[in-house]
Amino acid sequence: PWVPQLAVLRRASAVICHAGHNTVCESLWHGLPLVVAPIRDDQPVVAGQVVAAGAGVRLRFARAGAAHITSAVDTVLGDPSYAAAARRVGRSFRAAGGGDAAADALLELARNGPVPGSRRLRMTVLCGVTGDNVLNAE
Repeated sequence: PWVPQLAVLRRASAVICHAGHNTVCESLWHGLPLVVAPIRDDQPVVAGQVVAAGAGVRLRFARAGAAHITSAVDTVLGDPSYAAAARRVGRSFRAAGGGDAAADALLELARNGPVPGSRRLRMTVLCGVTGDNVLNAE
């Protein structure tokens, strides 16, 4: 089965997901608060970033029953700070310059390497919405 996720997101008020990178980025691009229940791999990290940004709440997947999910959805819909944080992250995605800026940053890194004296390498990570949004993370 296939769901036109981007079309659904245009009509949604919040998103419940397993903290997959694409769904999280697409949701934030649309300014939607999230309820995330990570299962494995990078999902716990992505879920932590959602919570740290104030754009959603995290549930433990194995314990995410109807009452927990209902309470979490009520929380993100009832407290406007979650939607405000999601909109802020979405604006940052759009302001980052999209796929062209990501390609330029990667080419610059490939040509010149990391900035001398830098303790951390800034990575440009593409989110899978339309190729027009970029998440910069340290």
